[in-house]
Amino acid sequence: MLKSVKYILSFIIVLLMTGINLSYAQVKVQVVTLEINKTIRWEPGMSLWVQAERAEIFCTTHPSNTIELEVAIIAKNESRKSAETDLKKMKWLNETRGKKIFLRNYIELKRNESKPGSDIKVVYHIKIPERCAVNINNYFGKIDVENFNYKLTVNSQFSKIDLGNIGGKTTIKTYFGDVTARGIAGEIFIESVRSDIDLSDVAGVIDLQSKLAEIILVGIDEITKINLDAEKSKIHLITGDYDRFSFRLDLYKAELSKPGNMKFEYAKNEKETIKATFNNTEGYPRINIKLNTGNLTIER
Repeated sequence: MLKSVKYILSFIIVLLMTGINLSYAQVKVQVVTLEINKTIRWEPGMSLWVQAERAEIFCTTHPSNTIELEVAIIAKNESRKSAETDLKKMKWLNETRGKKIFLRNYIELKRNESKPGSDIKVVYHIKIPERCAVNINNYFGKIDVENFNYKLTVNSQFSKIDLGNIGGKTTIKTYFGDVTARGIAGEIFIESVRSDIDLSDVAGVIDLQSKLAEIILVGIDEITKINLDAEKSKIHLITGDYDRFSFRLDLYKAELSKPGNMKFEYAKNEKETIKATFNNTEGYPRINIKLNTGNLTIER
């Protein structure tokens, strides 16, 4: 027994010593940055289209009839020469065709040229006119839009999406990219796969279609209608006064948790299927929830 303890202590000491040695052997990372600043003329009816990869995109409005851009292309590598070489492989362009303004970044390789070994990303800081429609496509990165009240379309993969103070018409399609929104109103459509959704202080019409998600809705006093169609998901709905809403549930292989005083009328209440309504009359904001496999929790 003592011999075993000695072996264990010796092993721990070796690990600690190795950790100390590694801390002294940290390699300094070289960072190379190319910065681009640009002002683009905008006229009513024009829209902005961003096609990005490995990008962090920050977009907000300003009271001017211009689009203001600050773009940083960043390469990180232990070797500064490798970082500089790889930085040139990330291309950036902008052009205006008719009523559309295009921004794009992409990796371009010459014949027999190797893929970048550096950690490369592009950071966009964009200010747009208040009535400029925006369409953002991003692959691997982040999208942050604030103080926008017009037409926003987002199509992303592996990109976290943060929205704040958003109105108008919003359409989001996301794959492996969580969506967080604070203060969102108007017409909202979100289609997600393996992406959690957290919405608070919501108004207007919400249409959610999700697979493999955790969905949280809170602060929904001003909603007109919610359509929620989910599969293999957890839904957490905090309603405040639930008597203000009309509910229609269609649940399959899903557990329902609700306040004890909330009395549903059940068209079907079997082991695997629940079809039920609450306040099923005209004049109430409607909440339709269809869930195939998962959990639905309704709270005040």
